[in-house]
Amino acid sequence: MTGLRRICRFLHREIAYFAVGLTVIYAVSGIAVNHIDSWNPSYRLGRDELHIEPVPAGDTAAMAAAVLERLAPPEPVQTVWWASPDQLRIIVEGATYDVEPSTGRVLRDGVKPRPLFRDLNYLHLNHGKGLWTWIADVYAGALAVLALTGIFLAKGSQGLAGRGGIWLALGVALPVAYLVVERYL
Repeated sequence: MTGLRRICRFLHREIAYFAVGLTVIYAVSGIAVNHIDSWNPSYRLGRDELHIEPVPAGDTAAMAAAVLERLAPPEPVQTVWWASPDQLRIIVEGATYDVEPSTGRVLRDGVKPRPLFRDLNYLHLNHGKGLWTWIADVYAGALAVLALTGIFLAKGSQGLAGRGGIWLALGVALPVAYLVVERYL
């Protein structure tokens, strides 16, 4: 068993160095994604106040065209309408602009990406596909090797015959018990 333990220790140590960075990415993103009902980890709602040159009163269609020309939203415009006599609402992809043409005051409500979380979630949820799928598969395999080699690292009362065996049994029993209770009872 000493030879097996030596091989397991070597594999466990070397693969663990590789897995640390990916594990942190998946751990942080996993916690964020688990709470997606409470907050969106990839985007946040934002409100910006902007100003354009005021548009003189006149024909509503001409005023709307002048507002659009001055505002020049970077997103594709989907809908434009008068929400009230003094407020033009412009719906674009991912945002809403409320414009007071007479003052030039503009409120933009929209989503803004959360740079770190959005990128981590992109990786965690495999939105990139292609090469990232293979990287994630290698990582999953590395975790399996870490789990299996870790079983044989400790010996005696701290190994499988003692405390380690109890933790291993609990680690297997927890997801099985959850599934039974959640899905079948």
